[in-house]
Amino acid sequence: MSHVASVVVQCILSGAVFTSLCAAIVIPPLAWLGVRILGPAIVAMHDDRPRQASAAAFAAAMPGALFLILVSFGLAIGPTSPCLEMPAGKVLYALLLGLLLFAFARAAMRAIARRRELATLLGGALPAHGRAAAVARAVGVTLYELPDDRRCLVFVANAPHLAVYISSFALHHFDEGELTAALHHERAHIDRNDHSIASWLSFLTDLVPFPVGDIVDIYRFSREFCADENAIAHVERTALASALLCVARGGALHAPMGALAFAERNAIHGRLDALLRPECGISENRWRRTYVTGALALMFALGVATPMLGEFFFACTTSRLIG
Repeated sequence: MSHVASVVVQCILSGAVFTSLCAAIVIPPLAWLGVRILGPAIVAMHDDRPRQASAAAFAAAMPGALFLILVSFGLAIGPTSPCLEMPAGKVLYALLLGLLLFAFARAAMRAIARRRELATLLGGALPAHGRAAAVARAVGVTLYELPDDRRCLVFVANAPHLAVYISSFALHHFDEGELTAALHHERAHIDRNDHSIASWLSFLTDLVPFPVGDIVDIYRFSREFCADENAIAHVERTALASALLCVARGGALHAPMGALAFAERNAIHGRLDALLRPECGISENRWRRTYVTGALALMFALGVATPMLGEFFFACTTSRLIG
C-alpha cells in the first residue's frame, strides 16, 4: 500500500493525474467548484428566464457530463497507459474502475426507481373524454385522466407515453378557460423538450456526489416562467393565473419524480406576479449573460481538453513514477 500511495503522490506532483482515467476523478470536482462560484450570477439572471434556464441546466449537468466524457476517454486510452506496467498502477486502475462502475450503477438504479414510481402512479390513467378531450385536441396534446379525487394534479410525463396527465379533481374544478391555459402551459414544456432535459439532468447529477440541487431548482423554476410566456401567446394571463391558483388550492405543488408539474411551490408567487403585473419586468443585463455563458463554455472546454493536452504537457512515464 505504501508503494501505491507513493505512486499517487508522484502522479499528483507530476500533473499526470490530469491524464487518462484519473482525470475523471479530479476534473469534475474542479468544475463543480467553478459552478458554485458562478451560482450567484446565475441566480441573478431572473431578468432573462430562457437563458437562465439554459445556464442553470448546463451548470448543474457539467460535473456529471465531464465525468461521463472523461471516463469514456480514459477507458479508450487506458490499455496503453504506462501506469499499467506497474503493479501499483494496476491496483489504482482497478480501484478507479470500481469507483466508476459504482457511480454508474447508482445513477442507473435511481433512474429506474424514478421510472417505476412514475409508472405506478400512472398505471390507472385513462384517455380523457368529453370536454377535456376536445380541449386537448384543440391545444394539440395527448391527455390522460388520473382517477384521483383528492389532489389537483397537472403534469407532463413520458412514461409510458409522452402526454399530459390530469387528475379527476383538477378536471372537476377547472373551467374551460383554466383547462385550456393549463394545457397550453404543458404543451410549451413538450415543445421545449423539457421532459428530456429533466431526465438527462437527473441522471447526470446522480453520477457524481456533488450538491447542485439549488442550481437544478433554478432551472426547474425558470422553465416554468418560460412555459408561461409561451402559453400566454394563446390564452389570457388571468386564465393561466386562475388555473395556477386552482392547483395551489388543491395542495399538489410538487410533481411526481420524473414529471413536470404545472405548479412548483417555490415558483408560484413569482409566476403569479409576472402574470398579473407584466409591467414590472426588468431590462436584461447583457453583460451578466455574456459573463455566465462565456465562463460556463470555458470551464467545459477546459475540462474536456485538459486530459488530451495533458498527454503533451505531463509526462506520465514509468521511469518518473518509479524513480
